[in-house]
Amino acid sequence: MRHGASWISVGVVLLAIATATAAAFLVASRSRATGGNAVAGLTVVHVRRGTLTVKVTGGGTLAGTPAPLADGTQLAGTVTELPSVGTVVDQGQVLYRIDNEPVVLLYGTVPLYRAFGPGMTAGPDVVQLEQDLLRLGYGQAYGLVANGDFNFSDEQAVRAFNEAEGLPSGDQLALGTVLFEPGPIVVTVDSVGLGASVAAGGAVVSLEMDTPQVTVQMASSQASDITEGTPAMVTISSPSEILHGKVTSVAPTTGANVTLTVSLDDSPASLALAQRSVFVQFDVQTLTNVYIVPISALVATIGGQYALQEALGAGRSTLIAVSVGALDNIDGLAQVSGPQVRAGMPVEAAQ
Repeated sequence: MRHGASWISVGVVLLAIATATAAAFLVASRSRATGGNAVAGLTVVHVRRGTLTVKVTGGGTLAGTPAPLADGTQLAGTVTELPSVGTVVDQGQVLYRIDNEPVVLLYGTVPLYRAFGPGMTAGPDVVQLEQDLLRLGYGQAYGLVANGDFNFSDEQAVRAFNEAEGLPSGDQLALGTVLFEPGPIVVTVDSVGLGASVAAGGAVVSLEMDTPQVTVQMASSQASDITEGTPAMVTISSPSEILHGKVTSVAPTTGANVTLTVSLDDSPASLALAQRSVFVQFDVQTLTNVYIVPISALVATIGGQYALQEALGAGRSTLIAVSVGALDNIDGLAQVSGPQVRAGMPVEAAQ
């Protein structure tokens, strides 16, 4: 944690505390001078010893993970079926249709660059096709082996695959009838409308990897203590859900801002990864076994110092000098220390 930046933010907050508590302290002093037992605008709280977490919050966007995906079609014709934005497409599922011919998603890192069929040379693209056919259950019955050699077993597995997927029958896969991507994908934009004419190489949809992440734009000064690995809690409002993750990158953007990327530990239960607004809380520092009071219990004293107003009973109180450490501005809590501070000590706080 960068202490210089932290104490600047603490100082700003404590300046506000000084303004807010000075009036309450003067009211309390006047009430005691008249012998009153109750002090208007104050309540008694107790110092506790425990864990204090310093938090920073911001608004973010939930989406899939951007990746260099091959989202252009290798077919030409009329778009006859399109997925809706936010649709997640898995291995063996139809992504869209051109002239009513399906384009099927398969998993692999080698982009499709040729048709598959008898007589083709061996290669890594054949290996990933064979692996897909085996995972989808079309190769075991024919003794298919993922060795990159398109042989009789491959031909029979492709026939079964074509029949199941509604592709042209036979032992070949025409160029463009399948699309290789590294894993499940999510549709982020329909690049063309239903019924549009597309040429080979034209974009039909925009895709992202189906790996949820959150991005947050934040002022650099606010994010000064957020680093890679900082825990984050993500709140989705509709449907209501709380997810946990951690910061995986902190990247400067234009001006005095940064972009924070949060990878999630778990995927949303039932939420398409469209661009959705979320609320993010970052736990930038956690302190254990420290004395904690509400921020409203801090009293500004002469000389820029701070104190707690210990309640002695019968309308009496005394000021206890304290040092102020970390602040949890979200929950309104402050870390305090001092030789007279003890757990359970009753102190007065502004209501």
